[in-house]
Amino acid sequence: MIRVHPVGTTIYQPESCFNGYTLVSAKGGVKLITMNGDTAHGWPTDRNGTRGFIHRARLLANGHLMILVGQTDDTHGYIEEYDWDSRSVWQYTPRAGEPHHGFWPQACGSVLLICRKPIPEEHVQKARDPARRANIVYDDVLIEVSRAKEVVWEWHQHQHLDIDWCNPIPASRDWPAGPDNNTITDWTHTNTIQALPPNRWYDKGDERFKPGNVLISMRQLDTILIVDRDSGEIAWSYTGDHYGGMSGQHESHMIEKGIPGEGNIIVFDNGASPYKDLAHAGCSFVLEVNPVSKQVVWVYDDQRRFYSTFTSNCQRLPNGNTLIFETICRRIFEVTAEKEIVWEHVTQENAQRVFRYPYDFCPQTAALPKPKELPVKPPEELRIAPSL
Repeated sequence: MIRVHPVGTTIYQPESCFNGYTLVSAKGGVKLITMNGDTAHGWPTDRNGTRGFIHRARLLANGHLMILVGQTDDTHGYIEEYDWDSRSVWQYTPRAGEPHHGFWPQACGSVLLICRKPIPEEHVQKARDPARRANIVYDDVLIEVSRAKEVVWEWHQHQHLDIDWCNPIPASRDWPAGPDNNTITDWTHTNTIQALPPNRWYDKGDERFKPGNVLISMRQLDTILIVDRDSGEIAWSYTGDHYGGMSGQHESHMIEKGIPGEGNIIVFDNGASPYKDLAHAGCSFVLEVNPVSKQVVWVYDDQRRFYSTFTSNCQRLPNGNTLIFETICRRIFEVTAEKEIVWEHVTQENAQRVFRYPYDFCPQTAALPKPKELPVKPPEELRIAPSL
């Protein structure tokens, strides 16, 4: 069966955008694309397509690329760094568990990782739910690894969270996501990690938001929280109240200083399996939250025209626009604070996250010829003529 979908850049207003390069994970590698969708640079990290799916990729300030590759039937998951010319310069395979979904490179060179591993059997047996007691249950271990590949910090979720705090909606173990990716065995499903940047809340004396504390998103528990790095205690948590609260959210991120909304937390609220308010069903939202008042200060909401059940992400851009990746539709778009779509691109790649970087983000991107910025105005309607 043939289905017709547009691909490439379908909307582009150069004067209204934060123009730069967008990093997209691709089959067999990663690439930087221009605003018109051309490839400006690429890293063919897996020419033979045998090394596993790229969960996440980030461009570093020195022009290197860091990727997280998930486990395959033959290999353990790992994190790897490449130079601009696609040469591998560093790799780490965690012993703490299976790395997945997210990582956060630190300025000092160390990296925060999310690693999944089975909860000790004696702890699982404390759960009230017999279905969980009868299965292997996984949680996540947060670790920080140094450039010398030494674990310098770790935090085990089951040691700090109530084992009976769980999503009340079960998922059949034969569903497409796999037998161990459900609310029974995959307890928290942490999908994002960030070390808090310098921020105005800490500057005002709020210790909960101390830079270096760790912000994570737990999809199965519809919760984002901050771990106090020094004490290991949970310093802050948020479930939200927009249409009943978050549901299956991804990519929580505290906005850095110098960017509009600095200190607020932005998150992609997927709307997957809401159980508090069915008005949330079939709708995704991008929320910007003041973490002190826990009030939503900005939301992107396009009702049932905007929905991605799983994955996806959002990024606040330096000009105040927001980049959004509606993964299920493979649609990347940029919206203004007034929620006007000023750039839209449909990718053919099976990416999970995308990130926008300014032209001069690193010496290597600054040295590239500046791309042409050609406006794209979609037609009022698109019709396909009958075959002759």
